[in-house]
Amino acid sequence: MRLSILTALLAVFMAWLALGHGTSLPWDPRWYLTAHTAMEVFSVVVAMLVFSTGWHGIGRDMPIRVALLSPTALVVGLLDFGHLMSVQGMPGVAGPGSVGCGIEFWLLARTVSACALLIAAFAPRERVVGRRVRGWALAAALGIAALGFWVAVDNPLALPPTFVPGQGLTRFKIDAEVVLIALNAVAALFLLRRALLTRLRTDRYLAATAAVMALGGVSFTLYARPDDVMNMAGHVYKVIAYLCLHRAIWVAAVHAPYLRLQRSERSLAESEASFRSLMECAPDAILLVGAEGRITMMNARAESLFGVAREAAAGLPLDMLVPAAAGDAEVDCRSRSGAAFPAEVRRAGMPSGQQVAIVRDVSERRRLERALVEQLTHDALTGLPNRNRILETLDEAIAGACLNGRTLAVLVFDLHEFRKINSGYGYGGGDDVLRECVVRLSGLLAGGDMLARQGGNEFIVVQKQSGQEAAAALAGRLLDAMREPFPIGGQHVFLAASVGIALLPDGSCGAHELLQMAQVAMAAARADGPARHCFHTDAMAQAIRERVDLEALLRHAVERNQFVLQYQPRVDLASGAVLGVEALVRWRHPVLGLVPPARFIPLAEETGLIDDLDMWVLDEACARAAAWRAQGLPPLQVSVNLSARQFQQAGLAQRVRAALERSNLPPACLEIEITESTVMRDTGEATSVLRSLKALGVALSIDDFGTGYSSLSYLKRFPIDVLKIDRSFVSDVTADPNDAAIARAIIALAHTLNLEAVAEGVETAEQVAFLRENGCDEIQGYYFSPPVWPEQIEAMFAERRTPVAT
Repeated sequence: MRLSILTALLAVFMAWLALGHGTSLPWDPRWYLTAHTAMEVFSVVVAMLVFSTGWHGIGRDMPIRVALLSPTALVVGLLDFGHLMSVQGMPGVAGPGSVGCGIEFWLLARTVSACALLIAAFAPRERVVGRRVRGWALAAALGIAALGFWVAVDNPLALPPTFVPGQGLTRFKIDAEVVLIALNAVAALFLLRRALLTRLRTDRYLAATAAVMALGGVSFTLYARPDDVMNMAGHVYKVIAYLCLHRAIWVAAVHAPYLRLQRSERSLAESEASFRSLMECAPDAILLVGAEGRITMMNARAESLFGVAREAAAGLPLDMLVPAAAGDAEVDCRSRSGAAFPAEVRRAGMPSGQQVAIVRDVSERRRLERALVEQLTHDALTGLPNRNRILETLDEAIAGACLNGRTLAVLVFDLHEFRKINSGYGYGGGDDVLRECVVRLSGLLAGGDMLARQGGNEFIVVQKQSGQEAAAALAGRLLDAMREPFPIGGQHVFLAASVGIALLPDGSCGAHELLQMAQVAMAAARADGPARHCFHTDAMAQAIRERVDLEALLRHAVERNQFVLQYQPRVDLASGAVLGVEALVRWRHPVLGLVPPARFIPLAEETGLIDDLDMWVLDEACARAAAWRAQGLPPLQVSVNLSARQFQQAGLAQRVRAALERSNLPPACLEIEITESTVMRDTGEATSVLRSLKALGVALSIDDFGTGYSSLSYLKRFPIDVLKIDRSFVSDVTADPNDAAIARAIIALAHTLNLEAVAEGVETAEQVAFLRENGCDEIQGYYFSPPVWPEQIEAMFAERRTPVAT
């Protein structure tokens, strides 16, 4: 801002002089020589200061602009000295002074300074040069100065005349000044632009130097005599410009490096303070060690860790506190009080030759590691080894048994119905039961036997030096221990258990395999009923592997179109006509052949694949019934069984409607069969689902009636059409009076409720006669036809077969 105001005032003042107001200034030409001499001497001194300041600036490397302008100042100072000595009234350089000779030195000096400022405006700011370039610049400056003196002194005619006494300045002099004004103005503009971008003080002062030199040049185009006020004003502008140049060089060569040095020192002090703060705040002990291996500094953590004050530690060998080790290592350190502690030590060298040792106390980490290992290998509730730990121990026991020619047994102990304890008495009650189990089981084990908790309500027992009899006896004692009541919340709860036993086989066997064998045996014991034990056999493992393989094959059966439907006719007892068929799914595997439903249906229900299978059966049966109608076969009602899982899922009626729409089958031609146990599981929900199905127009039947826990009060509310008598009652209907009575009751109940009665599993003529005699409506079974393929149904109607004897 100050430079801008100064330049603006100088510009206004020069304009005022150019308008001819200079005559109003108090000026006497007699003062000229004295004033001129003083200002030129001052200018020469300032130019020499510029050179000296720039040349001896701080730092080994010099900014390129300083390397340019400081030798230029030397040239200008020498030429200004020649100008000082050559003006009229001075002794001159090589003869008496004259106006023309003084102007020649003047123009030479101004040309050098203007060119240097213009070059400085475009020189890269961040570029620096070394001593060699600076030497060449000085040599070039001295050469230019010598050339200038030669031109002005020894060859004065090399330049045209610049001043004619009585006439004033020549055209050459004025044109030369105009060119110099233009050069300085262009330099000022570019330097000002750079100053606005970089906001550097050096650029600002250089821009002011060029601008003031340009303004001063105006006066040297307007004066009429060398001693008038306009000429002296130009010299004043020149002095001001030199001062700005000196300030620019001083800022670039001295002030800026000094500020950088100050910042470096301040940054160094801050870094040192930060380093000390980090040392003091560091959670680890930090010790600085000199080149001779003695401690020079330590932080507060080191004081507390080693129990020694830093003043007392200074000068001590590092080995007194930290044992010698190669590189980073974990060692046992010892405090001055004698207490040992594990520590992690890291060592590093420093550029100064010192070393730093960072010591971290890992006592807490070791404690946490031990606690973590305890958690990973032991059960938190009972304190027993867990599955991971018992597997490690079992591997060792197997190796020892094989080495000594002995055998061992693994028993997996599982509590039945443990979930009801958590549900009825809370998890706290369940925890109490598990702890009591541990007490009872531990008291039954011999020395060397191991007890572990596998998780939940399962325990593992490893019995060493065992055999089949010893393992069976131990299993019996374990089961007997569970027969005693468990006191929970003032109540006595009785539990049962199952035990699976696996003996170490003759061949090689790992801990995982042996434990898996015991778990398979436990599952078999659990399937036999509570309070039983079972030894592992190869057949058990084979059955599980077959089940797993079968499940894998079953998951791809639908997408590979391996399921097919057979149809078993339903015959009207009165007319002998086939009224409908029941769709029965079969799995036709390319390797296994025709897999019976009893083998894969339970597996599909357990794995959830029954959902997709039910919908496929429904779609396929509807499509086949619609195709038969299109072929002109008599209208047949196709019956489809739905699983309990499908019945309990929301949106069943919508899925059935979609299947009917896809096949274009009338709803009356479809019968949905649901087992008795399915509808009785939740009678309220079952009633709602059955009504939604009935609203579609399909028929509904209860399959396997009489085998579940039916309630007649709910049965009358169900919108059903058919009761199907289970084959277990039909098979002995002619030999067992009880089965005969049940069959008669079901038929009578169906007719009372206006339902049809259908008998399943009919195989003999005697059974047919009994059912006809008691008013059964339809029969289904091998007496008429086994389940057959769709083509056989079509052939059956083509032959117009009438199977039921009248």
